[in-house]
Amino acid sequence: MKRLLFIILLIACATLVSHAYIVVDGVHYSTYWAGSVQEAVVVFGDPDDPNNENNYAGLVHANIRDSVSFDGITKLPVTRIGFTAFQWAPDLEEVTIPNTVKTIGEAAFNLCPKLRSITVPNSVVTIEEWGIAHNESLRELHLGSGVVNLDDYAIVGNTALEVITVDENNPVYDSRNNCNGIITTVNNSVVHDRHILFTACSRTVLPREVTWIARGAYQDQGITMIILPAQITNLEHSCFEGCEYLTEIYNFSHDPQGCMSTTFEDYHYENCTLYVPLGTKEIYEQVPVWGSFRHIEEFDATTIIPGDVNGDGEITVADANSVVVIINGGSSHGHTRVPNPDGGGWINLADVNGDGEINIADINAIINMILTQD
Repeated sequence: MKRLLFIILLIACATLVSHAYIVVDGVHYSTYWAGSVQEAVVVFGDPDDPNNENNYAGLVHANIRDSVSFDGITKLPVTRIGFTAFQWAPDLEEVTIPNTVKTIGEAAFNLCPKLRSITVPNSVVTIEEWGIAHNESLRELHLGSGVVNLDDYAIVGNTALEVITVDENNPVYDSRNNCNGIITTVNNSVVHDRHILFTACSRTVLPREVTWIARGAYQDQGITMIILPAQITNLEHSCFEGCEYLTEIYNFSHDPQGCMSTTFEDYHYENCTLYVPLGTKEIYEQVPVWGSFRHIEEFDATTIIPGDVNGDGEITVADANSVVVIINGGSSHGHTRVPNPDGGGWINLADVNGDGEINIADINAIINMILTQD
């Protein structure tokens, strides 16, 4: 009897320390222990094969199962997408994540050059560092209601992002007013009950509630201009890291915000023009970080003249001609896009009638303005 118990114990121990491995529809799975419960995790390849390179080459759509069986009998739930699971997957364009997954692990979807969109289901609670990062073709990101733990660098470097949404039932994050960013209202490590821009894309418009820009928020985005509304009080580390095309910064605050030495890149101080409110240039020049900008100019957004498309201070036929140029794919020689005095976005002066489009209706609007001028 003792010998039998000893054999059973050996078998049990062997089961605990070993893991199974299987491939289903091109996706690789392994077992792991979540406390005392065995579950399944999506992996890069066979954990026992040191040469398992490019296992996802050729896989275009990864349809992750909600459960898999390693013995043909017992099904284990797939609860985790593991460390570097799909990193560098060269052909991956789409992924379906089931509602059993709770964690997207470190670098799980990192550097996937063809990944176009990703929907994080409501079951996911945590996205670790670089979990969805540096994907140059990623256009859309949809975050579920369950995500409450985002690493600061979980979603960075996705330079093609155009659409970011958050499920309206998420208790920590949101994307209010379709702002194309991820906003958090709580950050225990920094401040409580503040609205913080956590992740952004080149088309993000800062909502008026946002007072804090988190570290890495705009990392590697192809933005050329950023508008900082007056209510912004702090900019964290690496906010604009890798934003090599940034050339204009409109800051509406009369009191320079708190900045880190790493908020901007060194080349921003030389290549960017910092626009500050009238009467504040000397103040900004005396403040660390802001004072490092070599080109600081004052501006007065209240002088914006609706219909003055070419920015010459008058509304004439020349403004209508500027709209024609823009409609035909060119650009006017004036300031067709200027910061909104209320912050949080900009005004396109060529969109004279404010319908969101630039077309012949805007030319007609300018003509009407000319005809009704005193």
